[in-house]
Amino acid sequence: MTRCPADGTTRRPFADLARHLIALRRAARLPQRGLAEAANVSRGAVQRAESGTARPTTTVLDAYLRACGAGEDARKRARLLLVRGRTAQRGRLRELRAPAPDFISSKRELGLALALAYERAGAPSLTDARLTPGRKPLPRTTAWRIVNRKGLPADHEQLITFLTACGVRHPAAQRPYLDAYSHVIAQHGTRRPPPRAQRTRLIRRVHPVPLALGGTDTDTRYDVERLAAGIRPVVEAIAADPGVRNAPTAMAAGVQAFADALTALSRSVGREAHRNGTTPPDWIITAGHGSSAHRTEVIRPVHESGG
Repeated sequence: MTRCPADGTTRRPFADLARHLIALRRAARLPQRGLAEAANVSRGAVQRAESGTARPTTTVLDAYLRACGAGEDARKRARLLLVRGRTAQRGRLRELRAPAPDFISSKRELGLALALAYERAGAPSLTDARLTPGRKPLPRTTAWRIVNRKGLPADHEQLITFLTACGVRHPAAQRPYLDAYSHVIAQHGTRRPPPRAQRTRLIRRVHPVPLALGGTDTDTRYDVERLAAGIRPVVEAIAADPGVRNAPTAMAAGVQAFADALTALSRSVGREAHRNGTTPPDWIITAGHGSSAHRTEVIRPVHESGG
């Protein structure tokens, strides 16, 4: 039973539908129990449908109308009153101040207009294929985003499916929405622009212990370019000096300098991992042990990755 939060009185958002159903039952000269038997539903379901406080399910409503021998006009009116009752029950129309489709000029206004069409239709199930025969139902996430004004349909086909499910089925009625959609998308696009490109490389390491069994994370971002800046000058100096390449002593000194730079890099990566709340990558851990049982992994440049 629905109660008004202000004064505690019972709200009857489906009162008009209840009066319509009671009139049909009386015209068919059926008591509640007899109608329940004819419709193959419980008497409680009949009583709830006639109370005006609860929304009868589509199955109960169709069975009720069939048992009363209702004509097509009576069925259409019952469905219309069901939609109106659902809209009143949700009570969201007041907050949806949307312009007419012909005057939509922004994504916000289009989102409001679509949400308004949804509420006026009685908040139908947008994933119900029966509401959009011959069309692919909207994905649940997409439907949720549109209804809650978090996003727009991905394309014209999704927009037509949404409008059809909301009872806007005639092409002439859909045209203003489609024109507004084309105008808005041409200006802003359907999605927010991606965040600023991160100048980081993904060091992907495979840990021998899976995460589900207590292993560490396997994908972590480290700012390799910034960290490698400390060793790049040493490597370039060794490569550019022929005397270093041809003299064993000088080569040993260069290798030692490279090793010192690599140690500094390892410490920097360790501090970076500590700040991120993660563990250092395996190539840092294994290089730090200095044991022959551990093999230092090589960071391959992006162009050498074969997949």
